[in-house]
Amino acid sequence: MKHSLIGLLALLFVMACTPTVPSQFIQPDEMEDLLYDYHVAQAMARLDHPGESGEVEKNRNFLAVLNKYGVTQAKFDSSLVYYYSHLDKLKKIYIEVNERLSDNAKSLGADVGTMGHFSQYTANGDTANIWTGTTDLLLMPRPTMNRFDFTVKVDTAFHKGDSFLFQFMTEYIWQNGMKDAVVCFVSKYEGDSIIQTVNHVAVAGLAQIRIPANKEKKLKEMKGYIYLGRGNDLDDKTRKMMFISQIQLIRFHDKEAQNESEIKVLQKDSIQSSNHPGGEKLDSAGDRVNGRLRHKTISPPPGATIHGMDAGSDRIKTKP
Repeated sequence: MKHSLIGLLALLFVMACTPTVPSQFIQPDEMEDLLYDYHVAQAMARLDHPGESGEVEKNRNFLAVLNKYGVTQAKFDSSLVYYYSHLDKLKKIYIEVNERLSDNAKSLGADVGTMGHFSQYTANGDTANIWTGTTDLLLMPRPTMNRFDFTVKVDTAFHKGDSFLFQFMTEYIWQNGMKDAVVCFVSKYEGDSIIQTVNHVAVAGLAQIRIPANKEKKLKEMKGYIYLGRGNDLDDKTRKMMFISQIQLIRFHDKEAQNESEIKVLQKDSIQSSNHPGGEKLDSAGDRVNGRLRHKTISPPPGATIHGMDAGSDRIKTKP
């Protein structure tokens, strides 16, 4: 009985210390349901009314969702302002919303697509998801909240000819104005050669940026950022938010380039052995003179498909 009382007191103490959302704002559970319905309604508007007419339909659906929950625009906006200043709470809500949206899409027979296909890969193998950073984040066009910078660790598992695919899912709360998030990758290779790859994300759903292969030089450094601008609307009070989830960075090994590199190493080692004092001489075909062992150069198998650079990519000339 004494232990039960102590446990109850401890629970009450933890509950008392846990910060709660003030009653004048939409509570987390209701906000999750509201945002789920909001994004479903926005997706329906995009499908049924593409183009400019869809913006009118999106606003109509948004008002219908607020009416369903008996929430005014003023309360919704003030609640968002509160959650903006408590991003940990909003991020937790959006993770749940995203899972519900994904489950709903699958139940309706939607194809899991590229995201689901690559989710099975680990950090090993010719095709691997090498992303180790956060997979979910929130961006808002406000100072310190509008940019996410990252660096990819390059190690011995990277080879010449590797190409990459950076992708994620997006959802927006965007009252008005043009959406424009910029995704930028900067790849630095041996000899200070640099390739910069840029893409713009202006719609909800799957966003991808392809980082091309370099068969001649080995990758030394890779870094980049996602930046969310305000578009053509300069009003700081306008509802604008971008939720990013399921971030992946897929690395594709170019088997042909990798095999060619291994063959060059073997050939170099063979030449060094033939010139080594006391070693056996090799003829021009790479065969041992005495005929006991013959080395044949085997043609490498066809290589993996190498993804090309997006149309929005920019190449920076090699530094002198």
